[in-house]
Amino acid sequence: MAQDSLTSKISLSIKNSGKKPAFIPFIVSGYPDLETTGKLLLLLQKHKAAAIELGIPFSDPLADGPVIQNAAKKAIDNGVTIDKIFGLLQSLKNDLKTPVILFSYINPIIRYGFEEFLIKAKDVNVSGVIIPDLPIEESEEFAALCKKYDMDLIMLVAPTSDKERVLQISRASKGFIYLVSSTGVTGVRESFSSVLSELVKEIKSVSNIPVAVGFGISKPEHILELQNLGVDGAIIGSALIKIIDNSGNDRNLLLNNISNYINSLYSQV
Repeated sequence: MAQDSLTSKISLSIKNSGKKPAFIPFIVSGYPDLETTGKLLLLLQKHKAAAIELGIPFSDPLADGPVIQNAAKKAIDNGVTIDKIFGLLQSLKNDLKTPVILFSYINPIIRYGFEEFLIKAKDVNVSGVIIPDLPIEESEEFAALCKKYDMDLIMLVAPTSDKERVLQISRASKGFIYLVSSTGVTGVRESFSSVLSELVKEIKSVSNIPVAVGFGISKPEHILELQNLGVDGAIIGSALIKIIDNSGNDRNLLLNNISNYINSLYSQV
């Protein structure tokens, strides 16, 4: 088995989290604005997030549902760029200790340049990268550069993945294995795929890397279900973005609503 958990800051943070499953929030950079993104990052750290996924807005986010798509569009309209995101992280470098994972589609990183992207990400203390449209078959070049710059490349396992693919991804992924709860796009849902339990067992039989589940987690019952399945981390995105959507222009209300929601999530575990 891979020894990722002995070397990865992300893996260690998930395994040592006081919350089970560990809290891994997702937010979109620059939504509703970059200043608020900075405040959200520090708030999520205060709430003991094991790691924070920070989305780079993209015009064609195929894996994302309408809630995150809308947030990404508004961030792009606000003029958010990769360099502005790096600038925000630079300004928080001394205060933000929680591992940050940049979530991006491959096109913005290709345009930026693989190595340049990773050099700058490393400089602002980014710990990992998730690229949902980078299949393992095409990941060799980027994965090699991630290894060079000690950056975790976190890969996704879908409910439709066969055993061989699960094994390949489990061996290639660092930080944690992102297990997609069900087929389709991101977004709040009532229940998870019936194959989730078997996939968790399958991954854990071949890897000691933490398994985190995303796509649709939104309420305390989901957290309890994931805990019972032995999942190591819960990724919450669309539910947080919805709270931002519904908080209007009152930024203090927004932060308070996010705090209350996070507290409620773990009320049953």
